[in-house]
Amino acid sequence: MNKIMKPGFPIVGAIFLALAVLKFFQGEGWVVWAILGFIFGGFGVFSRGRSGGNGS
Repeated sequence: MNKIMKPGFPIVGAIFLALAVLKFFQGEGWVVWAILGFIFGGFGVFSRGRSGGNGS
């Protein structure tokens, strides 16, 4: 069932994280964008290639 219920790419979260990085380098307020990226699943991009803890 895991293959059927495979989650998609968190595009909205990734966009918010990209905005956070851009705002960080510009020296503006980036924390809100990072929080929004976290809420919308943007940090899931970093763990997409890892398998679950049960070994299957």
